[in-house]
Amino acid sequence: MLSLRDVARLASCAGRAIGLLTLSIFLVPPQAGAQSSPPAGLPVKSALIQQLDAEQPQTIVVYGTSLTAGGAWVHQLSTRLNARYPDQITWVNAAMSGKASASGVANLDDRVLSKQPDAVFIEFGMNDAFAVYPEGNIDQGITVDQARANLEQMITRIEQQNPDAQVILQTMNPSWDAANGNQSGTKRPQLPDYYQMYREVAAERELLLIDNHVVWLTLQKNQPEEFAARVSDGTHPDSNGYQRFVTPAILHGLGADNALTLLVDVQSGRAVLHNQSATPLEFIGYTLSSPEAALSTSWTSLADQQCEGWHEASPSTKFLSELNPTESLSLASDATIDLGTAWNPSGALDLSFAYQTPDGVQHEGLVVYTTSVETMVRVAGDYNGDGQVNLADYTVWRDLLGASVAPGTAADGNRNGVIDSGDYLAWKACFRRQPSRTGRRTPATIDSVPEPATIALAMAATAMLPTRLLW
Repeated sequence: MLSLRDVARLASCAGRAIGLLTLSIFLVPPQAGAQSSPPAGLPVKSALIQQLDAEQPQTIVVYGTSLTAGGAWVHQLSTRLNARYPDQITWVNAAMSGKASASGVANLDDRVLSKQPDAVFIEFGMNDAFAVYPEGNIDQGITVDQARANLEQMITRIEQQNPDAQVILQTMNPSWDAANGNQSGTKRPQLPDYYQMYREVAAERELLLIDNHVVWLTLQKNQPEEFAARVSDGTHPDSNGYQRFVTPAILHGLGADNALTLLVDVQSGRAVLHNQSATPLEFIGYTLSSPEAALSTSWTSLADQQCEGWHEASPSTKFLSELNPTESLSLASDATIDLGTAWNPSGALDLSFAYQTPDGVQHEGLVVYTTSVETMVRVAGDYNGDGQVNLADYTVWRDLLGASVAPGTAADGNRNGVIDSGDYLAWKACFRRQPSRTGRRTPATIDSVPEPATIALAMAATAMLPTRLLW
């Protein structure tokens, strides 16, 4: 059985988790030769992936503009999912080049509903924003409000036909006035407003949103020449652009089994390693690379986090690498390791990521540029949201003891919807002192951990029986 000191040490090197983080009140000894992170929940999988994992055949319809009709992301995504789920998926590309959401509504029965879809990808924002359709065209002059109504109608009709169907919305790339003279940007002056509407509809209807727009905007700002090369005609990204910026985001958003993935927040530069597989993953080394020197040597390495045996390898703005020559680190399913600000937010979006498993095999990991790392990463046991696990979090737990909350919010560290003794143990396992002058966190001493009154723990325990406390 692990001691509290062991738990605190391990939590200090792998205590950050995304999504369904659960800190079990039963601690299982790690296998010999491997460091263990705190247990986490299974990865958050979309309904589509859940059905595919259950070996259910699925029909996927992609619907939208020429960004879908001829977009390389469709082939890239289908190739990846077909390889993982052979003979299970029927793909239908129902998109229409040059059309907007009014056409989308008018053609929904024939092009989408007739296919009896289990999942539908929708993007019409690019052409809804097109301001110069000719007089009398069905798509002429679609306002943001009209685009919203059209989108809502398509979603409603899909869900009416099949309440279990999953609708996935996408924002796409900006348009710009390329040298070809098409004036793609000028003709779409309000494009960001249409994309914002997609965000709002996704949030209101609790739909999966793949928000590509902000990532493309970052590329356009940080590397204007690279953006121009990737979207050379002003509207349509090339295959390379989709492969680097869109397809990885879709795979991650769907919750596909992507093994060890690097998530990079384009707004803050914060990076995390995310085990997006259903089983623990062991690795003994990793490397982040940036040919254009966009990495930050002030990143929070595993060595900085006092993970035993980990050593930095001459960090530079082109390479951040660590190796453990003595033992592997086992990252629980859906758990993450926070690497801090590993990327310069004004730098090139040119990262690659590789990691090495104990068998010596080098793996190329997925790199996903996103805007959600800061909101997704929550320190286990950090109940007041200040990024630290300290006595203030104990106070939050104490004051809320017995309350019912939305799972995973407030002081619900074990995500059962009740503030109880399990949440105290989750906090206690991750409690550690404030950073020292060196910037490193050191495990808390046992006698610094407050113990709640026996009667309080007993009251809380009744809400979660059968359980047992470890101390």
